[in-house]
Amino acid sequence: MIINYEKICEDILEDLTPRRQEILQRRFGLRNNEPSTLQFIGNEMYITRERVRQIENDSINWLKENQRTNLRKPFQYFLDYFNEYGGLREETKLLEELGKDKFQNHVLFLLNLGDDFNKFNETEEFYPLWAIESDYLKQARAVVKNIIKEFKQNNAPMEIKELGKKITFNLKVPVLLSYIDVSKFVFQSPFGDYGLVQWPEINPQGLKDQAYLVLKKENRPLHFTEIAKLISKLSPMFRQVLPESLHNELIRNKRFVLVGRGIYALREWGYEPGTVKQVIVKILKKSKKALSAEEIVKKVLEQRQIKKSTILLNLQDKGLFKKDKKGKYMPKRS
Repeated sequence: MIINYEKICEDILEDLTPRRQEILQRRFGLRNNEPSTLQFIGNEMYITRERVRQIENDSINWLKENQRTNLRKPFQYFLDYFNEYGGLREETKLLEELGKDKFQNHVLFLLNLGDDFNKFNETEEFYPLWAIESDYLKQARAVVKNIIKEFKQNNAPMEIKELGKKITFNLKVPVLLSYIDVSKFVFQSPFGDYGLVQWPEINPQGLKDQAYLVLKKENRPLHFTEIAKLISKLSPMFRQVLPESLHNELIRNKRFVLVGRGIYALREWGYEPGTVKQVIVKILKKSKKALSAEEIVKKVLEQRQIKKSTILLNLQDKGLFKKDKKGKYMPKRS
């Protein structure tokens, strides 16, 4: 259905006095997309801000009583929209989806004229939203609580369809998304998965979290220059990353392990921090028996992306390693 919001607003304002039209147009930004404050309008019209408020409220009440016929079509359209999204919608998304770029103020004005549409201000748990009944807000709260419980139990992000199967509520995807959109505790990652807002892979804060998100998604060690490129592609919100700055951040953070020349992996994958010699020492101590050069090389390559010759060269450190009679290596006791 195509709704001409601008024409509808013009038609319903026609029966008001020019002064009342002027105040409503300015308050809601119906002419220039810039809503004006009560004080600004009062100063322009040489009346008090309280008088402006009174005229605004009286005019809206008059329109509600006398323009029901002209408002029937947009109101039905709004009701259908709300029903599709579970009876409520986060305010920003609602205005973007109904009013697009040009008519968001007109949609907001019309919503204020409908008794079926209720504005709920921002709280600690929800963003500003509109709902057709307060019961839908109670349902959204119960659903979000169930979602948070599910994430805490699984401790891993999920796709929206998977999440819908996990929770106890049988909801269509648009409704589930609408309830998530109003929540401050559940977020969508740049890759489209959903999880808790404090998870770095869901809501990355700073270069370290963004690098962590990239590595988690790629699931393989990457050179810091490649990580920097992928961060820049994650989201329009992320700025271009200087590879050198990223390198300096990663090398100091315990979540990342340098496994080759400029190549980083996540410690949670089982990579051990330290130099090649330190890795060899850990391998030998863990084995509790002497190992051949080939066995050591194989195990080190599971931890580091380096040349075989580099490993063999490090094995020549007689201060750390010694050979037994069979030519196998063991750590040298201090």
